Amino acid sequence: MKGNILNIERYHYTDGNGIRIMVFMKGCNLRCPWCSNPESQRYDRQLAFNKNKCVNCGRCIPACPQQAIYMDNGKVYMNHSLCHNCGKCVNTCFSDARILYGKEMSVDEVMAEILKERSYFVRSKGGVTFSGGEAALQADFVRECSRRCRLEYINTAIETAGAVRWETLWHGVEYIDEVLFDIKTLDVVDFGKLSDEPLQLVLNNLSRLCDKGKKVRIRCPIIPGFNDHLEFIQGVVKIALENGIEQIDLLPFHQMGSYKYKSLDKPYAYKEEKALEKDALIPFAEIIREKGIKCLIGG
Repeated sequence: MKGNILNIERYHYTDGNGIRIMVFMKGCNLRCPWCSNPESQRYDRQLAFNKNKCVNCGRCIPACPQQAIYMDNGKVYMNHSLCHNCGKCVNTCFSDARILYGKEMSVDEVMAEILKERSYFVRSKGGVTFSGGEAALQADFVRECSRRCRLEYINTAIETAGAVRWETLWHGVEYIDEVLFDIKTLDVVDFGKLSDEPLQLVLNNLSRLCDKGKKVRIRCPIIPGFNDHLEFIQGVVKIALENGIEQIDLLPFHQMGSYKYKSLDKPYAYKEEKALEKDALIPFAEIIREKGIKCLIGG
């Protein structure tokens, strides 16, 4: 069995407890315009070209079988519409201006990477977090990896927006120790702009996970002009109390992934918005804590 892996990152202190290794899965069924990982949205491989790193040597031009790369006035350009994401240009680039996102890996290969960090997991009570994209879209792969982790006594978490069929979600999370469940909006119309799935499916999935006894932590990205208002926070608190959820994380909007949009030739809708400071979310956090729910800013 193979999964389409975007990246594996080590030594994370968020997205779960302790020191963690993050397995980012490629592919997402949401269209969040603020997404900090736009390279994770497509399931297939995707080539990015960072012009700021390019030294205009032109070595990549003859490597491209689709003639998608060309030189104009001494500068290298790329026609993304012609690119087939074969990646042949990547190995010719000495300045790392070209990145091919997406790599097929077997369960054994991913587990080998996870087990390298086992000593850190034990000492810090950390583990593995499957993220994305939407990790639940590769439910078979996540299920087998998390099953193998359980046999090794390694803690596992998954980050999901829950906008998948219940059968798919449960298949992927059955062996997972903690579900980091993103809630982005409680407005039906606004959610329809992000997903083809109904908001009620997401809320039902959240409740069913709790009914099954899964440890669930709600995570809310706070986006300027979208959900940065009291009614949203109050609604999330109500859901947490109804389902016995003990923690809500607030994730302040940032632009750390904005440069990726340009490298993928994609528009970025939030380029004019300023990043939110953690202090700006303290009033929301206090509302949550007043109800006896633990709240972290930054998750």
